[in-house]
Amino acid sequence: MHSSHDVAGVTEQLASFVNTASIEDVPDSARHAARRALVNIVGCCVGGARHEIVEATADALLPFSGPAVASALGRQERTDILTAALLNGLSSAAYSFDDTHAETILHPSGASAAALLALAEQQPMHGEEFLLAFLLGIDVASRVSKAVSLSPASGDIGWSQTGIAAGIGAAAAAAKVMRLDTVQTTWAIGIAALQSSGFREAHGTMSATLIFGQAAQTGLRSAILARHGLSGPAAPLEGKYGFARLFSDTPHLPYLTDALGRRFEVESLAYKPYPCGVVIHPAVDAALNWYGTSGKTGMAIERVHLRTHPAAMALGFRRHPDGVLEAKVSLCHWVAVALAFGRAGLAEGQQNVIDHPMVSALRDLIYVESDAAMAGDAVEMTIVLKGGEQRIFSVPHAKGSVDNPMTDADLDEKFYGQVQINIPKEQATALLEQCWKVDQLNDVARIPHLARQ
Repeated sequence: MHSSHDVAGVTEQLASFVNTASIEDVPDSARHAARRALVNIVGCCVGGARHEIVEATADALLPFSGPAVASALGRQERTDILTAALLNGLSSAAYSFDDTHAETILHPSGASAAALLALAEQQPMHGEEFLLAFLLGIDVASRVSKAVSLSPASGDIGWSQTGIAAGIGAAAAAAKVMRLDTVQTTWAIGIAALQSSGFREAHGTMSATLIFGQAAQTGLRSAILARHGLSGPAAPLEGKYGFARLFSDTPHLPYLTDALGRRFEVESLAYKPYPCGVVIHPAVDAALNWYGTSGKTGMAIERVHLRTHPAAMALGFRRHPDGVLEAKVSLCHWVAVALAFGRAGLAEGQQNVIDHPMVSALRDLIYVESDAAMAGDAVEMTIVLKGGEQRIFSVPHAKGSVDNPMTDADLDEKFYGQVQINIPKEQATALLEQCWKVDQLNDVARIPHLARQ
């Protein structure tokens, strides 16, 4: 176990690494993982661009925005880079369809991508430069989250890891492409860290998604301020009254630098096949398995017993969600729709499905047992039919997890399913191609330009 006094200078080490890292130092596996992360998150940004959360925020803030120089992905508007980062960060998580760091329940890609794509329309940015900064942002955010939440570290589950860590990653990503030196990058990390916030009581409300937009804007703003000489603390992560001590009862600072530059956290990202909280996914897999093999309908079910990791209920406890926002984090809702219809896509999170009589009835038949011995991406489901027959379905690793990953083709299919909500297929195809070959682009601004309505 390490306290915040056991490792000195880790923020500066991180900043120095960001400052000196080269794309030549990144193995092919990490580069490919970063391209996968970009395809996934751009699809989420474009697909979520007209969600009511984004619409409300755009209506509120665009009248006060600055010069129209950056694109709101999936929309017609252009705005200043800070507002664009906020809106694109929001849209990346509007349907809870974004990536997840497998060990921490952090969603790191949206903030770094939103900050970098806004910058790409302000300064020339080659694709290799973008890809390196993007994976560095993910790396820093993930390491920061691990340092306060992953055993032997221990932190309060009430903190949103995205709210407290993703903005720090976005600051590092922006610092890289803005060519800040090590001192300035340390400032940027510190300025972002002191703005860290976001708690899970907001789940099921519009403001929960604001956490993601705020992280993107915070990171970008912090790097801009550091570039212009606004200094920050010298040890913002490890200091006595710094980030790690405040967000964790027992921080583990070695996570910040262990295998730094040799292992990249972008390779630990999982991708969601279902638009809901990631802790719900194993149970959805099991329910879909029953639907596809039983030959029965949901009306035949007497009861459903789930044995899950405690996080599934801690973060997905709403049995009967009050609207589409609460449905995103309702374990019982997503199990019920999978049992009822054999589907768990964007349509199944809408109000007409929430109100469907069979779905509502099935939600009442689900009983959940928390078992700390279960892996976070596993579940055991026992389905008892009205005639007494019962079947057990075990999912050792949910689809989309690191141990059961979505393929590149799966990500393509998910991308099209989202972006065609807001842009035509021909444009979607061109955008997808640019994302997959981002490191070959001479001008990354091609991506936000293609992503506009």
